[in-house]
This record gives sequence, structure tokens and C-alpha cells, in this order.
Amino acid sequence: MDEKDNKQGPQRVDLERFRAVLQKRNIPTRFKVDKYTEDVPAMLRECYIAEVMRRRMQFIDDEATQNHIKKAAKWLTGNCKPGLLLFGTVGNGKSTLARAIGRLIEVLYESTYYDRRKTVRTVSALELADIAKNQPERFDSIKKAELLVIDDVGVEPAVVKVWGNEISPFTEIMYYRYDRVLWTLVTTNLDDEDFYKRYGPRLGDRFTEMFDRIAFENYSYRK
Repeated sequence: MDEKDNKQGPQRVDLERFRAVLQKRNIPTRFKVDKYTEDVPAMLRECYIAEVMRRRMQFIDDEATQNHIKKAAKWLTGNCKPGLLLFGTVGNGKSTLARAIGRLIEVLYESTYYDRRKTVRTVSALELADIAKNQPERFDSIKKAELLVIDDVGVEPAVVKVWGNEISPFTEIMYYRYDRVLWTLVTTNLDDEDFYKRYGPRLGDRFTEMFDRIAFENYSYRK
């Protein structure tokens, strides 16, 4: 280093510019509905009704259902967490709402242009365990899906054997999607205590960070 360099002193970084580069590279954009945002609650309601009718059930327009749809619509259109957890007792509309969300996205984003078409992958936790055991390539594609719904978490075997190795399919998928901040919707009958007992505090803590929650405390519609 010559005398001129010594007089100039050590080179310093522009921290504001450095921060801007980091934010641009390290903060993934979570998918959210950006079409007809004011009408999303009404459209989601129609998708919910259509799902109820598809199963030959009677749509019950009670306060609980209205609130669930409203909260889900807010999550779909807002700057919210990448995951949505629908939890509560059996038969009160969690899976119906999850399917309605999937239907809404697929209808809104039907397109001849591939980069705008959105497909929601939906799989039950029980089916996921079987896929992990017998169809590893399909399991990998589900794990990496842009938009994923996992239904009835907690009924699947906690561990399955794949080529002699024990794995926890749900836990593996959640770690993968947590690290990449991927859009994930989960339904479960487990409460917080049951979830921590089954999957452990490490995954439980990540769930707290990753998921917004909608509690389903109403009665079962199957009665």
C-alpha cells in the first residue's frame, strides 16, 4: 500500500445500500391474492357454499362461518404470515374452508400463461405418509409445491420407514417450507398441547412463527 492509500484510510461500505441488497435478496414474496381484493370475502363465501353443495350438505350461514371466511379472506389478501392453521374440533368446516380457498385461487388464476396459473396441491396427512413411503418423487414434488394444503394433521403415523430409514413426513415438509417461507395451509383437530406432545417444541415454535391461526370452536355440522 502506498502513501496515498494510507492517507485515504480504509475503504468503508455503504450500509444503506448493503441493507437494500440484503432485503432484496433475502425476503421472499409470499403469494397473496392480488385480483379483485375487495371482492375476495364474497367470492370465498361462494366457493365455500359450492364446496358444501358438492358434498350434498346444507350450507349453514351462521356467525361462526361468516367469521371464518372473513378471517381467511384477510389472510389471503394481506401481508400476513406464510402459513394459515385452521384448528378445532371435528366437523365444523375446517376442511371445507381449506378446499374453498384452493378453489378460489385456481378460479382466479386460470390462465393460458403458465407463470400466472396457480394450482393448490391438497393432500391429507394420512395420504402424505403413504406417499413418502411408496412414492418418494411425488413426495418431493409435494414438499416443494408453491401452494400446499395439508388436511387432518395429527391422524397420520408420526414415523414411517423408507428404505429402512425412519422419517416423519409431516415434520420434514414443515421444516422445508418454513426455511423457504412457502405458502402453506394446515387443518388439524389438535390443540397446542397435543401438537407440542406429538411433534415437539422445535416444530411447535416454528409453527408459531410461520402460521396465522383461525380457531373453529363451533359445533359440528355433520350432526
